[in-house]
Amino acid sequence: MQDEQKEEQFDEQPKEEDKESTQDAQTIRFVILGIPYSIKPSEELSAEDIDVLITYVKNRVDSYAKKRYDETRIPMLVAFDIANELRELQKFYELPINRAIDKLKFVLEPE
Repeated sequence: MQDEQKEEQFDEQPKEEDKESTQDAQTIRFVILGIPYSIKPSEELSAEDIDVLITYVKNRVDSYAKKRYDETRIPMLVAFDIANELRELQKFYELPINRAIDKLKFVLEPE
């Protein structure tokens, strides 16, 4: 009796095959370090953007893999590498912008 109820509940749920067929056109699937991932494009992140990011991350992962780093450490090394790159870009762009804002504040402040 319980087995029949479980089968009925299972039949009511959408099949995994059905989910994939409706999402295949939208979902981008890829593998990094043998682990499969999938990402759906959105308004903020187009399929083309996702492809660029996948290539970027895969290249970073491959650079560490070629140096024979332990595969369990590679994701963290890549994350720190990208975080450091972001920090450097922020310093490069934010400092001049902040200086310009300070100058504008000085010029625009009422006497």
